[in-house]
Amino acid sequence: MKLETELKPGDIVLLKVLACILILFFTLRFLVFPGLEKNQDLQNEKEQVEQTKQEMQDTIKQKSIVEKKIVKQKAELVDASQGFYDLLENQQVDELVTGIALKHNLKPVYLKIEGTEAGVPAAYQTVTQTDESDAQTAKSAQEELDENTQDSSSETDYEPEGVLQYVNTTTVSMTLQGNESQIREMLDDIAKNYPGVQVRSFDMNENTYVDSSLQQISQNNCECVLAVYTCGQLGTTASGEEN
Repeated sequence: MKLETELKPGDIVLLKVLACILILFFTLRFLVFPGLEKNQDLQNEKEQVEQTKQEMQDTIKQKSIVEKKIVKQKAELVDASQGFYDLLENQQVDELVTGIALKHNLKPVYLKIEGTEAGVPAAYQTVTQTDESDAQTAKSAQEELDENTQDSSSETDYEPEGVLQYVNTTTVSMTLQGNESQIREMLDDIAKNYPGVQVRSFDMNENTYVDSSLQQISQNNCECVLAVYTCGQLGTTASGEEN
């Protein structure tokens, strides 16, 4: 049987159509589609750059407000630091509370320092009449500032970050041995002369025991919880320490 190797006119047309299809496929696959993808990537990158540019422009527009906020917060920091200690390490807190106890001839037998936490419990926050007047003055100044910056603020939804928490609390639990008068003197001393230290609670009890000479001896123990207030921006929470 003899095979025919001659191409008919119809076969030539089919080959030409197939060649055109292949050329079109490779053109789309390796030229057009990659170009479209690259164009889309460039478009997305352009949008991100424009968004970053807009955010920078908004920040520049708010420069005066941010500067006034910084000045205000620095003033608040100075006011808040009155009567408080700077940020203290656990060793410094230990030396502080132990020094107060030894000052009144008390013997510390147990000491535990909790981790430092930002803020002051609401139960210990008070507002005086002067504070209310200052708050009203600050509110009026803020309203005036808002009126002056209303036009620029309407162009952006920029909002300054919240006020930083400056006052921190370190809780100390300790047990002291001594007579009742010494314990009461220490509590009075803390209340009068240590505004950065506060007695949260205390429990005083009397233990009676017999020594080696069979003499009856009474010993007063005072279990108290102190709060040491420090002022500053808390970076990392200190770990607890127990002695």
